Amino acid sequence: MGDDESVLGWPEVLSRLDRHPTSSLLTPDVASLPELMETYAIPGMSIAVGRRGGDRWTSGYGTTGAAKPGCVNSHTAFQACSISKHVVAFGALRLVGDGVLELDADIDDYLASWHLPASDEGWRPRVTLRQLLAHTAGLSYNWFRGYGPGEPAPSLLQTLRGEAPANTPPVRPSLLPGSQFRYSGSHYAVLQQLMLDVTAMPFDELMSTLVLHPVGMSDSSFSQQFPHARPEPVARGHHTTGTPVPGGWRTLPEMAGAGLWTTPADLVRLELEIAAAAAGESQLLAPELAGQMLTPQAPGRMGLGTELDMSAGHLRFGHTGGNVGYECFSFAWPDTGTAVAMMANSEGAGEVLSAALAAAER
Repeated sequence: MGDDESVLGWPEVLSRLDRHPTSSLLTPDVASLPELMETYAIPGMSIAVGRRGGDRWTSGYGTTGAAKPGCVNSHTAFQACSISKHVVAFGALRLVGDGVLELDADIDDYLASWHLPASDEGWRPRVTLRQLLAHTAGLSYNWFRGYGPGEPAPSLLQTLRGEAPANTPPVRPSLLPGSQFRYSGSHYAVLQQLMLDVTAMPFDELMSTLVLHPVGMSDSSFSQQFPHARPEPVARGHHTTGTPVPGGWRTLPEMAGAGLWTTPADLVRLELEIAAAAAGESQLLAPELAGQMLTPQAPGRMGLGTELDMSAGHLRFGHTGGNVGYECFSFAWPDTGTAVAMMANSEGAGEVLSAALAAAER
């Protein structure tokens, strides 16, 4: 990862961000990224930009927020929040490419440790991997907030069943599969169990094997022990007011939906690998499968584990994320071969992330 500040022009971009990116002001009020961070009480942010086969640029701003805070740098890991889904989708499609799973087969043919229960009306759905990845399986809404220090964390099976100490209701069918889009962590909790059952590997090790290691995401892990074992500090989460999250972060047993620890530099590597795969230039994923990630699966903006947007006249793909204490985005533009990822250790970073994304679209 290069550190030449002339690469891609991003130091200049970040010096003149729109202070009000979501307003309708005719004359933008601009500010630098550090100024916006001070305005919104954001302790630390990290950003990476890259082009396929070319330049890379990374930079860190502010502090990790630890008791003895260090400066954020290109190797500082943050919780990736729902971007985890995007990464897991790539791994699930690699299993499809290897013939371990089929996109359109009934997942009940693969599940062994748990099975989807009947709906409240008594019907049992036929759900596919494609529907899980695209949030069209019709499963009950869940947002997994995680577990704080001193709180017992449930197993994945306890989460699926809604059994103590899980703090969310059971995963159940509630809409006809394939009938509509409903974004829910439930889909990726089931996906995690599906991948566990067909591979018999711990999920963090499986994702390292399928995605993190082959893509070169060396600062990333789905292990919930990662922030404790890492030699250098990770970014500790903060609420909108700037108040630290107790214990620094929350544990996410639902790793596929929100449990990844990573850096913007690693996320850029993944986005560029997906773009390369869609162009038929990757050894990891066939173009027909990568192309499904970039193809809307239902009315709306969702591919297979991928948020899609054409509002600026060209395709943008990737994912956004928000956990307790963190906000982030990771996107790529296939027509230019460019990717940008940005992570913040604050729940109040939405306006700043919007300003940076708007700058990336220009």
